[in-house]
Order: sequence, then structure tokens, then C-alpha cells
Amino acid sequence: MVDKTFEFCAVGLAHVSPQGTFIKVNQKLCDFLGYERHVLKSMTFQEITVAEHLNSDLSNLEQLLAGKIDSYAMEKQYLRKDGVAVWGKLTVSLVRDGNDNPDFFISVVEDIDEKKRIESELFQIEALFSKIVSEFSSRTFIWVASPDFKTMHYLNDGYQSIFGRSEYELYAKPLAFIDHVHEGDKPKVLEVFSQRPLKSWELQYRIYDISGQVRYLHDRGSLIFDAKEQQTLILGAADDITKEKEQQQALERAVSELAFLSKTDSLTGLINRREIFEQLSKEIERMKREHHVSTLVYIDLNEFKQINDNYGHKVGDKALQVFSEKMQGMLRDADKIGRIGGDEFVILLYGTKATEVERFFARIDELAFVVQAKDNISIPIHYAVGWKEWNDELSSVQEWLDAADHAMYTIKKRPHGSEVMKVNEQS
Repeated sequence: MVDKTFEFCAVGLAHVSPQGTFIKVNQKLCDFLGYERHVLKSMTFQEITVAEHLNSDLSNLEQLLAGKIDSYAMEKQYLRKDGVAVWGKLTVSLVRDGNDNPDFFISVVEDIDEKKRIESELFQIEALFSKIVSEFSSRTFIWVASPDFKTMHYLNDGYQSIFGRSEYELYAKPLAFIDHVHEGDKPKVLEVFSQRPLKSWELQYRIYDISGQVRYLHDRGSLIFDAKEQQTLILGAADDITKEKEQQQALERAVSELAFLSKTDSLTGLINRREIFEQLSKEIERMKREHHVSTLVYIDLNEFKQINDNYGHKVGDKALQVFSEKMQGMLRDADKIGRIGGDEFVILLYGTKATEVERFFARIDELAFVVQAKDNISIPIHYAVGWKEWNDELSSVQEWLDAADHAMYTIKKRPHGSEVMKVNEQS
């Protein structure tokens, strides 16, 4: 059980000697770093650590060996086999032997490269946002008018730069800018400027510039009084916040994208392993409340390695995408399909009993799962499935997943196949 936990952990795991040599590594870490297992075990973590992160890592290890800390965590960059630097979140603890001497380190490495990339993009967006804010003064039009709006006393060049119209338009008619306010915002603008006596204001609204483009304004104004507390002038200032609005929308899209990416497998567009566990946990709670069972299906593509070896990884990736798209097209909205890694998938058939799954895959057998390679070569995609209906003997998502995996694995290992094993023979 310990070996299975080590090997099938969703993040990279390694046992590392006090000298830095890899003693034991799981496949997830090998995939992350791009090294074969036996190659990685012949290396040290120092060799694959980007130089600027090494001193910090070694300093933490010294404190760990000295007993000053029990563990540490840090974000660092690793040198992948292809020379590309990738980000990982490293958590390290020390195992000591019976004599309290350092035995080996336990290193947990989580792939955060995509997260760091998105953070970098967000940082660039925020930097651009700050630049826009600093430039507001060059895109503001300021005006001073009489309380009855009959006379425009002062108007800077901002009106022409934002609205694209001549300043004489406002000198002739101080409230002429309202004619260019977006029809959806015009009622609230008229409400402010039709008050008598006029009160200080602050509002946002849209206008059309001379080219017909929509711009966003942040408009505020105040009243100037004389010594007798009589209104003598009105001071108005309107900032063009169009770029700020666009940047805000870009930030919202970036945050939305970040949330989406954290739940999605980047290659197939299906939900990823983490989100699968989350969805299955919710489904277990629902079944306990409502006493309606669902069935979990485990799918493994057969001979997938041969596709990669014979036609290249691009064709292999395309095979995963074709399979994902077609299989997803056969599901109901309530069903869930996700990729848990490599060529393995799981499907939650909502409210479906195990006895109904056979008919479901009978319909799928009518589809041709085929990927195209060079020279119009059609490569059939074969697969095997196993499934497990939820029951009270299961206690967790992992047990349910293991049971479906075991069903599929048992079927796949039987000589001459099984009637439960589903392989699409069409080409």
C-alpha cells in the first residue's frame, strides 16, 4: 500500500540522500522533469536546480539537518531534460534513523509552472493598469461654467482629445456634451444636470466620440461659492477611463481563465484529476442523501504507447483529443468525464446502474474512434473499460476509483478478452 501511495500520488515524490542523490522517485516526478526513472536516480537535485534557487535550497537543507526546522517549502525552478526551466513547489522533510542520524529526505514536488505563467501575465496586466492610471491627467477635460450653464468660462484641450469635437461646441452651449452621451446612460446624466440648485456629483457614463466609438467617462463636479455662500461657478472634470475599463475586463477574464485552468486538463479540455475527485466527492454526498446510485467507469486506451512510438507524440496527443471529444459527445449534461493522467479516463454516469452501462457502451461501439496521421493513415483507437456501481461497502472516492480501475485491469489482463471489455474495431 505504501508503494502504491508513493507511485500513484498526484504530485512528484522522491527520497533523496543527505548528499542530494535521488534514491527513489515516482513516475509523476519523472514526467515533470522529463527524465527516465533510472537516469534521474543517477543524478542529484543540485544538477537539476536552476542556479539562482540552489543556495536558498541548500540553506534550508542545512537548517533541516541541524534540527532547526522540521520541514520547509519553497518555489523553485528545475531544469527539465530538454533544458527548459520549469517551476515546482518543493516541500521537504527529513527522516532520521534509529540513532537519530539523517537517513533521507522526503521531497514533494508539485507542478506549478502553468500557475506561475498565469501569475506573470497577471503581473504584466496590473503593471499596464498602473501606467494607465498615471496617465489620467493627460486624458482629462476640465471646465468651469456659470451656475445657470449659460456661459462656459474655461475649457481645456481634454474635450477635443476625448470627444474629438471642437471646444467651441461647449462655449456655444455648455451642456452640449450631453448630446453625445450613450442613450443607455443619458437619463442619469440628465437627472444630475437638471437639478436646481445643482449639487456636487460623481458618476460614470458612456459617450460616443466623433468616430462613433464608445468611451467611458468618470465625471465629477463641485460648486464654487463666494463669501456670501452664493454659487458663483461650477467646476467639472471628466476622466477618460476607457482603457481602465478594458483592463478591468481583461483582469476579470484572466482570473476566470485561471480558475478554469486549475480544473481543466490542458490537452483534452476535460476536467483534470483534482476536479474529478471534487466532483466525485459531491456525487457521493448526493447519493448518501438521495439514495440514488451512479456508476463510475474507468477507461484505458490500448496500445497507446505504440501510437506514440510509431507515429510521434503529436499524433498521440491528437488521439487523446479525438477520443475525449467523441466520448464526451455521447454523454448527458449530468454525466462527467475527466482525464486522470496519461491515457486513462474516468466517466461518472449520473444516476446510472451498472446493469445499464453495457447498453451505453453498446451504443458507443457504433462510433469509429480514429486519428489521422501523415499520408492519410487512419489509426484506430482501442480502449478497455471497467465500471463500478456505488454501494455502501465503498467509503471514499479513492476506493470507488480503485474498484473501477480493478474491474478494468482484471478484464484487460484476461486472455482472449472478455465480453465486458469494450474495444472499438471500426477503422
